[in-house]
Amino acid sequence: MKPEDIHAEHVADYLARNPQFFHVFPNLLDRLSIPHPSNGKAVSLLERQVWQLREQRDKLQDEVDSLVAIAGDNGILLQKIQQLSRLLMVAETEQQAIDVLYTQMDEVFKVEYMTLVSWEVPNQSLKGLSQLGVRQDWVKTLKESLQPGKPVCGLIEQKWKSGLFHGASDLHSVCCLPLGKNRVWGVLALGSTTDRFHPELGTYFLKVMAELITARLNRLFG
Repeated sequence: MKPEDIHAEHVADYLARNPQFFHVFPNLLDRLSIPHPSNGKAVSLLERQVWQLREQRDKLQDEVDSLVAIAGDNGILLQKIQQLSRLLMVAETEQQAIDVLYTQMDEVFKVEYMTLVSWEVPNQSLKGLSQLGVRQDWVKTLKESLQPGKPVCGLIEQKWKSGLFHGASDLHSVCCLPLGKNRVWGVLALGSTTDRFHPELGTYFLKVMAELITARLNRLFG
């Protein structure tokens, strides 16, 4: 290869394949000009390595702090779900269970909007549980889009928003928890004025909540 044919990529590739190169030619290290990433001034190889190690340390620390924060948030959320589960189990009637659900969503989970609806007729009339007729196009579309065990989060169509939350104008994001084991007989819809229920939100705990509510109210629908 002629000198004019040698490019920086060739040198970098050669050094990557020969990590012992500077063991043989250590004097070249003194002639290297390495710019500092933050100010561009020439520094020694050792200084550059120290800076890089500090950057990696800080990045790892940020990742650890993030994981610790997530673990803490998940622990708090788990406690709230355990409390919800206990209260649903000790509720003597389905009406008490629905009352518990509304109270917990409001006071503990701090959900701004909540709607509990069904497509099937319950075996008793309960306050807080509304029935939606599938004759309406938006209701039919909503029902067909839900599957057991698969909560859906994000923005929703305007008709869905108006129908589920009676036209709440400040609603920004929604989470729909399908209710039912082998079929979806209803949905618990949660609304927020922020992006709290964004599409990338993890749904594990939401799925657990849906299963708890389904187990408690499933008897209403045979």
